Amino acid sequence: MKIRIPNVDDKECYIEDKQSIVLLGANGAGKTRMSVWIDENNPELNIHRISAQKSLNMPEYVSPTELKKAEDKFLYGTTDDDRDWLKRYGKKSSRWGNEPEIHMLDDYRPLMELLMTENFEKSIEYREKHKDGDQEFDNETKLEKIKKIWEKVITHRKLKICAGKIEVESIEGISETYNRNLMSDGERAIFHFIAEVVSAEENSLIIIDEPENHLHNSILERLWNEIESARQDCVYLYITHNLDFARTRNNTQIVWIKNMIDKQKWDYALLDSNEFSDDLLLEILGNRQGVLFVEGTQDKSIDRKLYSRLFPKYSIMPLEGCASVIQATKAYNKLPMLHYKTIKGIVDRDRRTEEEIGSLLKEKIYVPLVSEIENLFLIPKVIELVAKKQNIENVDDLLEQTKAKTIEFLQEHLEEQSLLFAKKRCQNTINNICNQPTSTIEEYKASLDGVVDIVNPQEEYNKVREELQKIIDDKDYLAALKVINNKGLLPSTNLPNVFGWKKQYYIEYVIRLLESKDSASEELCDIFREYVPVEI
Repeated sequence: MKIRIPNVDDKECYIEDKQSIVLLGANGAGKTRMSVWIDENNPELNIHRISAQKSLNMPEYVSPTELKKAEDKFLYGTTDDDRDWLKRYGKKSSRWGNEPEIHMLDDYRPLMELLMTENFEKSIEYREKHKDGDQEFDNETKLEKIKKIWEKVITHRKLKICAGKIEVESIEGISETYNRNLMSDGERAIFHFIAEVVSAEENSLIIIDEPENHLHNSILERLWNEIESARQDCVYLYITHNLDFARTRNNTQIVWIKNMIDKQKWDYALLDSNEFSDDLLLEILGNRQGVLFVEGTQDKSIDRKLYSRLFPKYSIMPLEGCASVIQATKAYNKLPMLHYKTIKGIVDRDRRTEEEIGSLLKEKIYVPLVSEIENLFLIPKVIELVAKKQNIENVDDLLEQTKAKTIEFLQEHLEEQSLLFAKKRCQNTINNICNQPTSTIEEYKASLDGVVDIVNPQEEYNKVREELQKIIDDKDYLAALKVINNKGLLPSTNLPNVFGWKKQYYIEYVIRLLESKDSASEELCDIFREYVPVEI
């Protein structure tokens, strides 16, 4: 199938020989409007579009009618002998209310009338053939096809086709049969999607806006695999926000829509399969906001929870560790296709030198003024604000206690922290030596031979120990937060216990304060942003 898509530089463009097409882009980029353009500018094709805005109100009972009229009302919203008028104008006015981009699709009744009418006529034909002695004759109805697919997707239920209505019953026979009124939105959506595609004309381009609507991820892929398998004569154009689903489509063409210039023109690009296999790239492309890479995972990341509230203009994308954040930020900022995107990263300080921090800043990677993210919750002004909210008296005493416990913690872990810093500095020196430009293996070997003479672990350890000891002697609390790299610090200060909480609850409480949308929230945001100096 050859499908025309919007022009690029006033030249006609087409997609050919693809099983599926995925329109990808941020909200408001014009995906639905492009699908309408494709519908209206391929008059030689049979095109059936399923809107994201659709009624799932399945009629309880419908009566058969004339088959041709039922088909027309389903496909075009009306019927007329002028087939060209039906395709070009009737469908837009009757099916889509002359507003195809935003009109709510309400075709469950004509869909059911078509299915029941076709089922009725084929039942009569089947009966007559068998009465005439043709015992081998079979004419599978659309409803029977829908039933097979539906029951493959929803394995614990089965459909019961009755005269003029559809019922559902448990496959184990535990619960009573129930009609459409008791079907879940998911069950009705699955029936609707299957029925729409099964009832489409042969060799159609099927446009599905948000195929994931009302569906759980666990059955989404299975549903559309079964539908595509049942109608292999069709090509499927998906408009989806579910990138995991988009990646499952076979022989697909990704159309990345950057922006709609006007109602007839879009700024878009066709992505090849290699770009489509890059999960992170697709997530960036499908996002209108700037991107801020942080450490952590999707479900367990203090970084994501905190930074999403501090920097609401950015889409926060957690990656496993600092190395991944640094690599991704550098790599995606170099891609020409993302030149218009704002992509930044935040990594923990983690014993980095000022020189390293400066180098990262040039790559749009920012480092907080504390060693790791948990230490942000020990900032004096944060503690004061929480204490005020909790009506804690003697806040000054609480602060002094927290500071004293922090310095005490550093003293107790002096050797551990000194060793960690010494290792990091020695490692940096070794890396610098190993990465020096050499033109021969002899030069490289000679540079490595000098490692032992240049790297002096004991000297580095002693130097760091002195630096940390000075912080202890000076009782420099903020400097301590800047160097202590140990997740046991916060609970060791006994701060959460003062409020009657555990460490995690204290952190979550502070994050909830950020969501309160009051003066305390604004004040707290300003405090954190002072210590996480990301250029907004």
